[in-house]
Amino acid sequence: MLDKKVIPIDEHGCYFLTLETVDMVDVFTKPVYKQIVVHTLNHFVDNKGLVVYGWCLMTNRLYLIAQAQRHVLLGDIRKGFKQFTSEKIIEAIHSEPMEKQSWMLQRFEKPAGLFSGHKKPGCWKKVKDPILIDCSNPDSMAEHLEFIHNAPVKERVVQYPADYYYSSARDYVDGISGLVKITKPSGVEQALEAMENRKSSFKVKYNR
Repeated sequence: MLDKKVIPIDEHGCYFLTLETVDMVDVFTKPVYKQIVVHTLNHFVDNKGLVVYGWCLMTNRLYLIAQAQRHVLLGDIRKGFKQFTSEKIIEAIHSEPMEKQSWMLQRFEKPAGLFSGHKKPGCWKKVKDPILIDCSNPDSMAEHLEFIHNAPVKERVVQYPADYYYSSARDYVDGISGLVKITKPSGVEQALEAMENRKSSFKVKYNR
């Protein structure tokens, strides 16, 4: 289980972030919705000062290991990302059949509140407690990367992490550029390989 450090947010620290959809609605089941997240992450990497170390998009949540460059604030990036993706996702929902369109929009309008007036619908809940990660510690980074990369395996979407397109597992496991531009911290790939070797040794030892 991952340790959580409840401390004031460092706007330039590296964090493990979990963004969940409102009511855990399974928004990201179609490529059109998934690509909105992918394109937005890449846009923020290229133009908004976001540094992504790892990510994994599931049907109703996004795992993200990231930090902000020195000239921007992580809080501003997070707010802008949620707002932009919400707008694009809701635009895409309007192209859905009326029954599904109405159901999903009702879910996303609810958090704004009855007397919110000008507030627009949003598809994301408030970000869960961010977990601070020491970027200079390859083992710590590897632990969190393994956690998010194994999410699709635990939910039996794929057999192996690298088989899942909507994560950074392919970047780290196969050395293939994935869908989102990531930055690989020094020593992390070696730490991930060491973790896999330890697991393999454990299986061999106790499955004889």
